[in-house]
Amino acid sequence: MKRKNILRKFKSISVCSALNYFYDISEKTVDWLAQYSIKANAITLGGLFFAVLGVNFLAMEYYFSALVCLLLNRWCDVLDGISARRQEITAFGAFFDIAADYLSLGLFIFGFALAAPADNAVAGSFMLLALCFSAAVLLGLAIVSGQNYRKLNRSKLKICLWGSIQNFDVSLALVLMCLVPAWFMPLALFFGLISLVKSLLLVSSAYYNLVIAARRTKRK
Repeated sequence: MKRKNILRKFKSISVCSALNYFYDISEKTVDWLAQYSIKANAITLGGLFFAVLGVNFLAMEYYFSALVCLLLNRWCDVLDGISARRQEITAFGAFFDIAADYLSLGLFIFGFALAAPADNAVAGSFMLLALCFSAAVLLGLAIVSGQNYRKLNRSKLKICLWGSIQNFDVSLALVLMCLVPAWFMPLALFFGLISLVKSLLLVSSAYYNLVIAARRTKRK
């Protein structure tokens, strides 16, 4: 038992150390970009550029080039968050970041459908449907629950908690698809199903908190 616990701690420390190292590099990159007056919204726009470029590479079946664009796109999503926390966080910036994130993921899925329409169109459509449902649930719940974008974006949580970041599973799926494009259909169906299940669980949680728990509070 002690040996297993030691191994688990070692793995946890190793993962967090690696992610924190990546976070430090990202912070230095943001500092470098700031020297050229490149701020959060510009970084978000750069991420969208890489997403559009990735679609073109996918359509031509240049999967490694598309993977590079995907990784750069995801990195921009990290960089704009760090940049926003260091500067004034605006309502438009928060909106633009969320919209660009979902649009980028949707573009990459669309790119795979363009690469092989006969094989990938149906599975890609299912994954896009799951992504749309996830976006609607998350954003709808944020509006109804009155979440404050300033408070959320000023979170000081370190990058070692990335496992809980929204759409991490979709990003992982896209990386795997770029590495093994022949597996697009099963991967799209599997991760699309995961997104749907997560969204349904969130709907159930929202119903409990907004309806059942609210009723109990009124009775008291």
